[in-house]
Amino acid sequence: GEVTPDPFLSTGLKEHVQRYLAHRCLVNVQPSVRLATFQPVDVAITVRLKPQTNFIQVRAKAREWVRRFLDPYEGGLEGEGWPFSGTLFAQDFGRMIREIPDVRHVSKVRVFPVALEDSTPGWETGQGNDVLVLDSQDLFVVRGVRVVAEEAE
Repeated sequence: GEVTPDPFLSTGLKEHVQRYLAHRCLVNVQPSVRLATFQPVDVAITVRLKPQTNFIQVRAKAREWVRRFLDPYEGGLEGEGWPFSGTLFAQDFGRMIREIPDVRHVSKVRVFPVALEDSTPGWETGQGNDVLVLDSQDLFVVRGVRVVAEEAE
């Protein structure tokens, strides 16, 4: 249930894994174990809905899907977690959100890298990106999700 692992609670686990691996490595190999680092992201999605749709339900489903998709342990396209140093494409969100039955069209998806200590939503501070590449962190973790419905033309 943690958003990001607590490094103080994980110290014993880290040492256990290090010992476990060391016993199974070749004599001249010394494994190095460290905690993963996380890049928090905010996601903003703009959708066009079918007539007579309950926006509250669609928003809840979309938020749940985004959180599940970005879960570092069980998310990703295959549902097996994110690979370390992966790449996040906004179009993946659009493709999957479109599968919610009441969504007619996904018109815009933006992802925003944010600092963990910054409480301002990414969509209020920048333009967002179509692609995010992890270069200095290991995994993505979702911080905030914004779903907006456009009026049908």
